[in-house]
Amino acid sequence: MERLEKFRKLIAENDLDGFIVTSPENRRYLSGFTGSSGVLVIDQQRAVLYTDFRYLEQAGEQTAHSGFEVKEHEPKIWVTVCAEIKAFSRGLNRRWGFESDHLVEKDFRFLRENLSAVSLVPTERLVNRLRRIKSPEELALIREAVAITDRAWAQLSAELVPGKTETEIAAAFEYIQRKLGAEGASFSTIVASGPRSALPHGAPGARRLSPGDLVVVDGGALYGGYCSDFTRTIVVGEPTPRQLELYNLVREAQEAALAGIRPGMTGKEVDALARQVITKAGYGENFGHGLGHSLGLAIHEDPRLAMTDETVLEPGMVFTVEPGVYLPGWGGIRIEDVVVVTADGIENFTTSPKSLLPLDSGDGHMVK
Repeated sequence: MERLEKFRKLIAENDLDGFIVTSPENRRYLSGFTGSSGVLVIDQQRAVLYTDFRYLEQAGEQTAHSGFEVKEHEPKIWVTVCAEIKAFSRGLNRRWGFESDHLVEKDFRFLRENLSAVSLVPTERLVNRLRRIKSPEELALIREAVAITDRAWAQLSAELVPGKTETEIAAAFEYIQRKLGAEGASFSTIVASGPRSALPHGAPGARRLSPGDLVVVDGGALYGGYCSDFTRTIVVGEPTPRQLELYNLVREAQEAALAGIRPGMTGKEVDALARQVITKAGYGENFGHGLGHSLGLAIHEDPRLAMTDETVLEPGMVFTVEPGVYLPGWGGIRIEDVVVVTADGIENFTTSPKSLLPLDSGDGHMVK
């Protein structure tokens, strides 16, 4: 009920009489419903989840304390939604918001053609504003998702040997996380080795690990609906001096950001903490993505730690911190932790060692 009432307040502040929620993450956040099909219709008096026969019992259980009624929709859900919005509006010309960053164009056209007396107002990330600051319950779920990934990484070391394919490593990482209690992977695992490690989002392929390869592994677990996100870079065998140099540079950049994050800073300012370290070393053009992003029910949420994000950080916001350097034809290095902003800094949920050697304790920068 608390989330619903906060959202109703947000609706009123935006001069809206009602709202249509179609995003699966926002639907779950507001109502508790985890099924794959449904639409929320909300005004200041009523809140209804429309779903189909498959989910009626589940929806009734999951929304019991959220303030939502559960109704079965007609074979075409938007026919039911239009009829109910007309009833909600009671013949008056009302302003109804919808998630323009999620609702598909053909469904919008149907709404517009069948709700001629209603003003449809496009909005972006309205519900997401409530999701920015995580509750203690949400933080506990994210913390456990991260812990599962940490434990899985410790077990994955045996797979990071010559002859293993990138696909085999990705499958093993996801399997180990499932064995440790994850509901699944929070996203498709990235494994990129050798020159392919220069691809920031390199999908795993048939390439086999060879001695001297850099290997970037980026994956995460889903636990209680909440995500973890994790990256480590290792070398197969003994690292070269240049691999050590660039690894230590990326680690130094990450440590500068982790040490400097404070509430009241903007995402842009936090990004600069790491970016200036990499730029000063002459690799600014090789760090082509933002420092991090928020996560929760979705793996990528707002706000972000990026050169263009002016959002002011507040306690309870959760971010990845993941600087990287990528050299085409040579390879890439990225290190990623998940942190929550606190009253005076951060708490780092990620505990895995940071080392180019998969079995090293990670106590020091240099591996000899």
